[in-house]
Amino acid sequence: MAEPRPGRLRTAIAALVFRMQALTVLGYAGVASIIGVEALIVVLGFTTVLPIAIPFVLIVLAAVYFFRERLRAVGGRLRVRLGKTTGETREAER
Repeated sequence: MAEPRPGRLRTAIAALVFRMQALTVLGYAGVASIIGVEALIVVLGFTTVLPIAIPFVLIVLAAVYFFRERLRAVGGRLRVRLGKTTGETREAER
């Protein structure tokens, strides 16, 4: 049997951490390109208040950016539907 190399687990964990850090940097760069550097500075300013929430806030901002057209369409449909509903009830009351 081959002897296990010493530090093999440590090397694997270090490689995983390096990849995750690289992914985080790419994520921050992507969010900065989406919301702008000034907005990213404002979001990162909340680090002292609630640092654990920053990645979640950035994910929500990115999701809103990518789905903004769909959100507008859904909002428009809701407004039309609510307008029709209230309009129909108003006509029925007359």
